[in-house]
Amino acid sequence: MIAKSMKIKHFSLILFVLIAGIFTACDKIEPPYTTQNGGGGGEPEELVQKVLLEDYTGHKCVNCPAAAKLAGDLKEVYGNQLIIMAVHAGFFARPEGPPFDLDLRTAIGDQWDAYYNVIGNPQGLVNRKIYNGAALVPPAGWGEKVQDIITNSTPQASISLETTFNTDNRKLDVAVNSKFLRDFSEQYYLQLVLVEDSIRGAQSNNNSSVGDTPIIEDYYHRHVLRQDINGLNGEAVNGGEGIVANQVYTHTYSLTLNAAYKAQHCAVIAFLYRIADNEILQVEEKHIVE
Repeated sequence: MIAKSMKIKHFSLILFVLIAGIFTACDKIEPPYTTQNGGGGGEPEELVQKVLLEDYTGHKCVNCPAAAKLAGDLKEVYGNQLIIMAVHAGFFARPEGPPFDLDLRTAIGDQWDAYYNVIGNPQGLVNRKIYNGAALVPPAGWGEKVQDIITNSTPQASISLETTFNTDNRKLDVAVNSKFLRDFSEQYYLQLVLVEDSIRGAQSNNNSSVGDTPIIEDYYHRHVLRQDINGLNGEAVNGGEGIVANQVYTHTYSLTLNAAYKAQHCAVIAFLYRIADNEILQVEEKHIVE
């Protein structure tokens, strides 16, 4: 884990860079593609609080490349403790004629977009936590909110992910073990989704320090939400009952990976959320191909 002083220093630098608008080019991700599994495959050696940053975006959003760059900078600071998911939904994600014919929308992404009333992009959710009566956070607030959760939260649950992928028939098996550190009377749900990295397509852009303007033709969309794995709302961890401390709740799923998805770029994200207000208690990510 990075020391708090180093996190604050790095966050301040990132915030300054955002305000100044000085970004290094990031429109293309070159191999090798790094993977960080964050404890998937067994109990982590040290239980830490992790954060899910949901970036609501679209390929016609001119400010979204800079926001994606900011998310990547935060990932550099917090490493495995920060998990990013790009949700392509809403007006700016609609496919049009070339070069904007790529459709990255999903049923679950559309549902979330409507629920949170995401009017414009970019917008974000940080563990779906409510701040001053609102869940949506503009990019300028992402770093502060991520830092607040990581530095001031005590982990209340752990998630262990196991994935098995058969390259011949493209069958993906996922096993999830969830454990809570104390009793909870509230209902908690487990949500699993599939994301894919490095999807090539066009992207509108108005920041020349991030890439070509007005269109980055050779843009690589990162951390893209592809589909749900266990339904649009997930499923109750304990069948709708309260949570018992230190009991391991196991859930297993199987699916056939879409032929259009590149397995080496795909990962499973699992998160536990409180049904009353959707706030995420813990999150984990595991790449399906090591």
